[in-house]
Amino acid sequence: MKKLSYSSKPMGTVSTLISVLAMSQAPLVASANEAESDKNVQLENVVISAHSFDQGQDEMAQPATLLTDEALDRQRASNLGETLSAQPGINNSSYGSAVGRPVVRGMSGARVKVLQDGIDSLDASSISPDHGVNADTFSATKIEVLRGPATLMYGSGAFGGVVNVVDERVPTGRSGSQSEAETALRLQYDSVNQGKTLGINNSGSVSLSQTDEVHWRLSGSHFRSDEYELPELAEHEEHEEGETEEEHEEHASEAKLANSDVSFNNNLTLGMSYVFPSGYAGIAVSESKSEYGLPGHVHHEEHTEGETEEEHEQHESDGARIEMRQQRIDLDSRFDRPMAGIEAAKFRIGFNNYRHDEIEDGAVGTKFRRNGYEGRSEFLLSPMANISQVVGLQFGQDTFKAVGEGGASESTVPKTDSTNLGLFWLGKTQLDNWGLELGARLEQTQLSPDQPESIHADCSSSTSNFGLSVDQYQDKDFNTHSLSFGVVRDFAISNADDWQLTAAVTSAQRAPSTQELFSCGAHAATQTFDVGNPDLEAEQALNFEVGIRKTQGDLTTALNIYQNQISDFIYAQNSGTEVDEFGLYQYVQQDATFVGGELNLAYQVVNGMTLTAMADRVRADDLPRIPADRIGLGFELSTLAMFSMPTDLILYGQWQQVQKQDQVAENEEVSLGYDLVSMGLSYQALLAKSEYRIDLKANNLLDEEVRQHTSFVKEQAPQPGRNVSLGLAINF
Repeated sequence: MKKLSYSSKPMGTVSTLISVLAMSQAPLVASANEAESDKNVQLENVVISAHSFDQGQDEMAQPATLLTDEALDRQRASNLGETLSAQPGINNSSYGSAVGRPVVRGMSGARVKVLQDGIDSLDASSISPDHGVNADTFSATKIEVLRGPATLMYGSGAFGGVVNVVDERVPTGRSGSQSEAETALRLQYDSVNQGKTLGINNSGSVSLSQTDEVHWRLSGSHFRSDEYELPELAEHEEHEEGETEEEHEEHASEAKLANSDVSFNNNLTLGMSYVFPSGYAGIAVSESKSEYGLPGHVHHEEHTEGETEEEHEQHESDGARIEMRQQRIDLDSRFDRPMAGIEAAKFRIGFNNYRHDEIEDGAVGTKFRRNGYEGRSEFLLSPMANISQVVGLQFGQDTFKAVGEGGASESTVPKTDSTNLGLFWLGKTQLDNWGLELGARLEQTQLSPDQPESIHADCSSSTSNFGLSVDQYQDKDFNTHSLSFGVVRDFAISNADDWQLTAAVTSAQRAPSTQELFSCGAHAATQTFDVGNPDLEAEQALNFEVGIRKTQGDLTTALNIYQNQISDFIYAQNSGTEVDEFGLYQYVQQDATFVGGELNLAYQVVNGMTLTAMADRVRADDLPRIPADRIGLGFELSTLAMFSMPTDLILYGQWQQVQKQDQVAENEEVSLGYDLVSMGLSYQALLAKSEYRIDLKANNLLDEEVRQHTSFVKEQAPQPGRNVSLGLAINF
């Protein structure tokens, strides 16, 4: 059973152009540092498992965000993007309660790779913003976000960042053996959507001999919710032209966002492993099922011919819905010192069967299918000339397709076989007072689409900047390479020797994805008509960043500034025209530069009282959905740390100010700013053989109208209004 403890002050990831502080940005509250009587507080050096060298945050040249323990519990939400959205440099590309993909430093999609315990989530979330990330946040024990050299371990295209959701589905036994099983139960209720969450984890081990054990872990979660309540919207404050008083009152009283419910979101995972003195080998089997609505696409504003008022009202309430199912098998193993010259060998592979249907008006509009696998091998070599090295191989194969209701003849994306092979190397050494990290990766990607008999006429019409033809659906081969270099150096300020200087430069390439190359057709759920471009070239990114951080003492902080120059940046451009009442989006390329920064700061005033601040900013002119500037402040009070009580009562709060975003792309709307205020109270105590915690939290206390600029449906689907949640967690 865990003991009462409080994790370290937030370090987060951090960077910010100094001007960011004077302008705007958002707060972030995290958990306070573990109290030390001599007030010489040090951040808990939690190992970043996604890094091959098993390093902590203060040992890495690149910034890393880590959510664990109480900090994770406070931010945990029904989707990954919302869970991470309060962290500096990370935003949420929201598509309702069920869908939210992380936006890291203004980048999303395929440039931000999402992992489940070190292997790709193997879903369809990088393909379209309305597809949920199939990573179980309710069962996660920690969430890691990496940038910089280490991202090359997971793909050249991950130069935006790597998000690793760790749920320890294959138990490693490396945290110490358990003689008894341990069970964790969590319940939560949310008022804004009558959301109900149930999560359970059970883990333990049995001894086979004095040295060998069998470990298991069973985890499951269930979430469902109604349509969420809205704040009073500014668009309803004034009468529309020709609107009667009765109609105005009816519109102004709209309290819920249509089609924002989650019928169910179920996850079940069973993992077992054989643990021996020199390592472990294990397997995990998991299944996920969900059904949810996509808000923002309830249409049928006019009566169809012969339609009764009752039928019209029924159609008005219909919208696109997703039915998803994923089955997955993960194999994981580690062997320490298997032979001379190798300190550790790791092998991991995930097999995937993913499918989801997009349903509109009760009929399946588009079927998405993805089947395949991804694997990796890593070898930690014995140091040579004081250089620690990791060499690894990553490989994968999958088949993806998006088929319209008319079958193969109406494929939005044709059936495409993809193979990927990457070889990477990481090295680190110490040179005087400088810690050096280097990385290199070679990668080959092959995409083999089925050639259609014909394509939609509008894909090659005069409305497009380029014309698609059947003979362009040919095999595509991309050979990409990436290099990185990072440094970290300890230095002293005002006799404090716990400051660090970090800097990194990364050159990386990304091959175009299947949908960017071969899309052709309507996507009902997003109300877009997508047109790919088979002539796209690989992106080339050159990223520079520099930062300072302080990891010990009453004050902990981190500040980074960065510039990411991307040649031939690929994005879906809004043409401003329509095809069959769908907005026409074309995949195009242009050079782009992302410039920004992040700041995170925590100060322990006295034992048990911590103040926090954060800020972030990113600029990428002429590109759509770039996050707005944010600043924020927070606090935390802990009776356990202040008064050494046997139980703990924690009071925390945070304020986040998001600025108006008027740096917009062509055919993109400006987003207004808003303030987010949240407060929470947590009570934690120990009983004879159990630990329990009661959480009461209120989000969006001011009931602000929140429209996230990173969302594709910000105009149609504002974020929920004021929400009060009550949670109970029990470990026994």
